Amino acid sequence: MDDKPSLSSEDLPIRELLDSAPDGFVVVDEDGTIVFVNRTAAELFRYAPAELIGSPVSKLIPQRLHEAHHRHRTDYVEDPRVRPMGLGLDLVGCRKDGSEFPVEISLSPLNTESQRLFTAVVRDVSERTRLEDERNALVAALDMERERDRIAMDLHDGIMQDIYAAALTLELAQPAPGQSLEPGVLERVIDHLHGVVRDIRSYIFDLRPREFSGDLAEGVSNLADEFKQNSQISTSIEIDRLVAAKIETSLAVYGIAHESLSNIQRHAGASHVSITLRREGDACVLEVNDDGAGFDTTVALSDGHRGLRNMVSRARGVNAVLDVRSAPGQGTRLRLRFPADSG
Repeated sequence: MDDKPSLSSEDLPIRELLDSAPDGFVVVDEDGTIVFVNRTAAELFRYAPAELIGSPVSKLIPQRLHEAHHRHRTDYVEDPRVRPMGLGLDLVGCRKDGSEFPVEISLSPLNTESQRLFTAVVRDVSERTRLEDERNALVAALDMERERDRIAMDLHDGIMQDIYAAALTLELAQPAPGQSLEPGVLERVIDHLHGVVRDIRSYIFDLRPREFSGDLAEGVSNLADEFKQNSQISTSIEIDRLVAAKIETSLAVYGIAHESLSNIQRHAGASHVSITLRREGDACVLEVNDDGAGFDTTVALSDGHRGLRNMVSRARGVNAVLDVRSAPGQGTRLRLRFPADSG
C-alpha cells in the first residue's frame, strides 16, 4: 500500500484551496487506487485522509455495488472525459461506519508526466434528495387524485355510454312478432361488451396495489397473471416462490412492479413482456422487460416521467438499486435489486 503514488504537496496554496472547497475531491489511478483526497471528501466519508490514501476507491462504495462500479470504472478508463457519473442513476456513497448517503459525482481525467489519474468531485445531496422525495410524494398524491377523477369521468362518459349503446342496440334490434333477429347483431353487441369488460379490468389493475397481502412472491405472481389476462400481451412469468423481503421492502417492490406494468400497458405498445423475480445471493432481483416503444433515458426523470420518478423514490426508500435501460424503438428493461429478508 505504501508504494502507491501520491500527489506532490510542494504547492501548498493549491492543496489549501482544495481542502477548503465545499465539495469532496478524490483522485485515483488507473487501478482505482486513491492517491489523493481533500479534507472535505475525508469528512464526507468520515475517514482520516491517511486512511484513504492507497486504498481502493471501492472502499467508498457499498459492497453490493462493487461489481457494477468495476464495470463503470473500466468503461470510463477506456473513454475518459469530463462528465457526470451514473447519468440517470441514484449514486450512493458508503461512510466508514457503513451508513450510506446519496451523492452526485463528476468525473474528469488528469494527465501527469508519469501517469494517468482521474478526479471525482463528490457532493453530498442528502438534503436535496429528501426535498425531491417530499416533492415526488406530493406530486404522486396529486396525480392519484387526478387519476381518480379521470377514472370516474371515464366510467361515466365512456363505459356507461358503451353499456347504454349496447343495450340500445339490442332494444332497437328486437324483431317484430313473427320475424327473426337481424343477422350479426348479437355478435356485434357481444364484441362490444367484451371491450367494456377489458376496460373495466384495466381500471381494476390500476387500483390493485391496495390489495397486496404482504407475500412478495405471491403478490408479484398474481400481478403478472392479472397483467397477462387484462392486457392480452404475450407475457412470460418466472417467479421464485422462495423470494422474501421485509414488509416495507415488499411493499415498495410490489409498487414498482405494478407501476412498471401499468406503464407498459398504457404507453409501451409492447407485443411481449417478461417478468422475473429471483434470489441472487443475499439479495433479490425483479426484472421487467418489454419490446415496446422505449424512451430516451437521458430525459427519463423529467416531469413527463412521474411514474419513473415514483419508482426511483420507492427504491431509494428501501435501500434498493433501480436500473432502467431503454432507447426509442428498442423496448425497456427494468432491473431492481433489493435486500432479501435474512430472518
